[in-house]
Amino acid sequence: MQFKSPIATPPCLVRRLFLPALLSLLLAVQGFAGTYYVAPTGVDTNFGTSNSPFATIMRAQSAAVSGDTVYLRGGTYLLDNSNLTATNNPWAIVNNITKARVSYVAFPGERPVFDFSGVQPPGYRVTAFLVTASDCVFRGFDVVGVQVTIKVGEASNTQSECFRVAGGNRNRFEQLAMHDGMGIGWYLTSGQSNVVVNCDAYNNRGLDSLSIGNIDGFGAHPSSTSGTGNVIRGCRAWFNSDDGYDLINAKAPVVIENCWAFYNGYFTNF
Repeated sequence: MQFKSPIATPPCLVRRLFLPALLSLLLAVQGFAGTYYVAPTGVDTNFGTSNSPFATIMRAQSAAVSGDTVYLRGGTYLLDNSNLTATNNPWAIVNNITKARVSYVAFPGERPVFDFSGVQPPGYRVTAFLVTASDCVFRGFDVVGVQVTIKVGEASNTQSECFRVAGGNRNRFEQLAMHDGMGIGWYLTSGQSNVVVNCDAYNNRGLDSLSIGNIDGFGAHPSSTSGTGNVIRGCRAWFNSDDGYDLINAKAPVVIENCWAFYNGYFTNF
């Protein structure tokens, strides 16, 4: 008895069967998003889980990949010079946000407060959050106590910043409060289509006569004509020692929509 050899599957049929299955697998992998946790009681050598949280946003960023969410648990985070991660003279940077498509959001029902009053690097301005990444989300927390440490006679300009966007695009800043410090609340020097929604900047004032006139609630200064699409919407600025909203060096249009500005240029005692 003779057996016929099996009929070979045509290569074109193999491709038609295999490639759709591979594509489905890749899409499933890409659609999976990780979750990490940061808490005031966390430790950066932890695993970043809900019951083993990290201590810092920078540690969470190092673990995260595109599409991940970092939940910030409620409470007060006390930062100091040991939390500085980069310098870019004259700036000393705490949270250097460089990874795209990562969300940093308050855990539902909780309010994190990041206190930078202990961050006082000699001879530097302070940037609490430098955002050069794109497509990130920052939502639902306070940034307080950002310091100015350079005094009159030591430099020509001494503002510090809670947030600075320097090249990041399509980031979203929502329900943030930047207050009771010496830094500009939210500040952009370059980037496109960033949106600031329902944020507050208040009680921010300079250290002395050199810095008092530089501390705005919100500042947007796209450095080129391509820096379009930036929007500040539904925000409030009050008791900042300079302007509520400042566009003095903007080379591209910035939309300020349904916002409030009052008592800027005054201290709380008027």
